[in-house]
Amino acid sequence: MRGLEWIVAACHLACLSVVVPAAQVLAAEEKFKQQILFTNVNIFDGKADMLAKGMSVMVERNLIKKIAKGKIKAVVGALVIDGGGRTLMPGLIDSHVHFNMNGANLADLEAMRWDEIGARAAAQAQDWLADGFTTVRGMGGMATGLKKTIDSGLLDGPRIYPSASYISQTSGHGDITLVSQNVNPSRSNLVNLGITQLADGADAVRAAVRRNFADGASQIKIMVGGGISSEKGPLFAPQFTDEEIRAAIEEATTRDTYVAVHVYQDAHIQRALELGVKSIEHGQFISEETAMLIKEKGAFIAPFTAGITKEAFQHPAYSVPGTPQYIKGKEFQENSTNFVEIIKKVQPKIVMAVDIVFLTGAAGRSARDFEKFAFARFFGNLQALRSMTSVPGELAALTGRNNPYPGKLGVIKEGALADILIVDGNPLEDITVLGANSKYLDAEPRERDIKTIRIIMKDGKIYKNTL
Repeated sequence: MRGLEWIVAACHLACLSVVVPAAQVLAAEEKFKQQILFTNVNIFDGKADMLAKGMSVMVERNLIKKIAKGKIKAVVGALVIDGGGRTLMPGLIDSHVHFNMNGANLADLEAMRWDEIGARAAAQAQDWLADGFTTVRGMGGMATGLKKTIDSGLLDGPRIYPSASYISQTSGHGDITLVSQNVNPSRSNLVNLGITQLADGADAVRAAVRRNFADGASQIKIMVGGGISSEKGPLFAPQFTDEEIRAAIEEATTRDTYVAVHVYQDAHIQRALELGVKSIEHGQFISEETAMLIKEKGAFIAPFTAGITKEAFQHPAYSVPGTPQYIKGKEFQENSTNFVEIIKKVQPKIVMAVDIVFLTGAAGRSARDFEKFAFARFFGNLQALRSMTSVPGELAALTGRNNPYPGKLGVIKEGALADILIVDGNPLEDITVLGANSKYLDAEPRERDIKTIRIIMKDGKIYKNTL
């Protein structure tokens, strides 16, 4: 009987193995491949003022599936990475980049072919990801070409929220055509490449916004005040009429997204907020009253904090006395003396904006390192970390149904997108573990690697692992 029982049992097992659908087996195998478990980590979740210690984080495909104290049971075949007591945190977000503004200056960029601009932008994208930035917000000069290339897996780089071209009035901050092209701006290389658009009148602004949406913009950027890098827009001069700004906001609203504005002057910031703008790019001449208005409106401010340091004049574009950029840079710093005190007192939503133009390679890396340091020096490590993670994650969500990456960004939370760093040490205590450096362009040049960042994961894929 025992022999017969064994034969019957074997038949049952054989039958069971035959009736299990092949699709279920393949699905199980795929699940094994796409589970990554981080153990023995201390978590900075993007918000809290202390680390959650002795934690484990399970990633499945591109989402954070489970977070727990101690151990999590992984499926057979999952990749398990022991964090060794290091800090696990969200991938960083830079809320103001210009990957295509990569010449030595405007004249140099005007003379470039598109293949060179694009190749240099690709190098920029790789640099930002290597520095721990898994998401960036393009604030002018970049449509979706690089984004699509990265998203398709052909090139390593961060998620990109593009604004497409700058939109500027003639003689505004985004009018970066050469003086010799004033009679016929269509001769401009930068206009023809879609890096900038000139629009005068509400109908022209409306058309420019629509063109940017046709180019894949997730939000819109317009210039409502003068700037330092350009020659034509003085800092004191307001740009665009209320009607023109409303036209941009109306068009953005039809796409369930928002308008960001380049602006410094306090009165210009107030005007933009009252009209419905949601993101203030720079804004360093702000008053306490206007900072309160940002908070009341649920808007955001994205300052370039390195610009208010004495080191800023190491930048070759702003370091030559007598040039328009040098003169405006001095004016900018003279009017920014109360900025840090006001922001710390009012505490509006603030995001880190590295805002590098005309610096690439080692110089660009030094600028990013210094911006991390300067922001933390002014506002503290916790605010610096929040401003590179959870707060810009909220700003990304303002793109609504126009969001190219639906999901939670900037937080370590179940259900959030799996953009994760593991770093040596505790960044709440020591911001240099993220590469922050007290020196600016006088820093020792470094390669494309921050050794204290040990794991870089974006969308559930590991791009760096030195554990």
